[in-house]
Amino acid sequence: MSMGRKRDIQYNDMLASMYPELHQIRKDGKRVLTQTFTFQVTDACNLACTYCYQTHKGTRSMKLEDAKKAVDMLLTGSNGMDQYVTPEVSPGIIIEFIGGEPFMEIELIEKICDYFTERCMELDHPWLYLHRFSICSNGVLYFDPQVQHFLNRYRHDLSFSVTIDGNKELHDSCRIFPDGEPSYDLAVAAAKDWIAHGYTMGSKITIAPGNISYVTQAIKHMVSLGYTDINANCVYEEGWEPMHATVLYQQMKELADYFLEEGFHFENGEFRCSLYEERFFHPKEESDLQNWCGGNGVMLSMDPDGVFFPCIRYMESSLAGDQEPYSIGDLEHGLCQRECDRCRVETLKKIDRRTQSTDKCFYCPIAEGCSWCTAYNYQVFGTPDARATYICVMHQARALANLYFWNQYYRRNGISKRMKNYVPDEWALAIISKKELQQLKDLCRED
Repeated sequence: MSMGRKRDIQYNDMLASMYPELHQIRKDGKRVLTQTFTFQVTDACNLACTYCYQTHKGTRSMKLEDAKKAVDMLLTGSNGMDQYVTPEVSPGIIIEFIGGEPFMEIELIEKICDYFTERCMELDHPWLYLHRFSICSNGVLYFDPQVQHFLNRYRHDLSFSVTIDGNKELHDSCRIFPDGEPSYDLAVAAAKDWIAHGYTMGSKITIAPGNISYVTQAIKHMVSLGYTDINANCVYEEGWEPMHATVLYQQMKELADYFLEEGFHFENGEFRCSLYEERFFHPKEESDLQNWCGGNGVMLSMDPDGVFFPCIRYMESSLAGDQEPYSIGDLEHGLCQRECDRCRVETLKKIDRRTQSTDKCFYCPIAEGCSWCTAYNYQVFGTPDARATYICVMHQARALANLYFWNQYYRRNGISKRMKNYVPDEWALAIISKKELQQLKDLCRED
């Protein structure tokens, strides 16, 4: 599964296109091709990023013996693992490594990958051919000889990315060493080297109230570095105001003009920026109850002490003491074996878009594409079966900016379709002027 020079298609989508016979509907009505198993190999980090959600970092490191036990559980379905993930439920598997900074435990990571591969061969397991290892790093240790050895060995089975927050000024304002030294130059050198070797690299830009006015600048810089798959999203946390939505609209409009003038092609995966999605920003079918994120059961994680969680955001290092860690088992007792663990898992299984949403959210005219984090909902409300809506006004701004971009894009490229406007005037006029709204409506019309 070479990454090549193509856009780094999401692994789930890749399997769907390569093996359509695998894309079956589960008994519970959900469609799943790949579940993720995450090893938090350490909660230590060599940076001290100002916005990191892992506020309770430590110095723990996972033991290889514990990692092997988890791999055996995963591949054999023992100790309750078959109640959570199996090849029948998840024909493909993603083995993810996180920290802290995962490359601080590169020797352990390589041994886990080796053991997973060896056990798959011994068991003639279908995941031998349908797996991918995944690592997102801050790039600081990229040129370490052990890291380079690992990347070279597993490059064809690896999704790898380096976190870069836009340009040097923005990156170094928050992604710093404990002594305040910047990390941009190291991160960019790592990303450029990986790309120079013929591999694509995805990105993730986190948009917050403090950096909202730099969105265009940041993404244009990522393009200049050679990124062709750029992920950017607004934080879910409280703090968004209508003025931020106005700024986001202006930034996205400016960025849209740049993409249009430079002739970027968004068809067939040639280029992608997640802020612009032509399938979003319209009502959802009432029958579509899919939960947005995998925090309700498809992102199983294990911390350095061998404790299992529905995803990493339920760990103590992420919850910042706001709620009790939401564990669902451990290596000693198994997965979902104790009453408390089973209760939590059953709660997660019952969660869907309807249970989490108020009527306002569920019947929203631009519900398609509006995202949320189930674990963050737990952090805010004490239950994962709720929905924080601080991001609402930013989704509205993004919908308006997409009307501007896509209807200009269609016209310039001779495409007959148009993106329809579902944003109520009342919402739009809290973000843009009446004149601007009329111009968007004019773009929606067929010539």
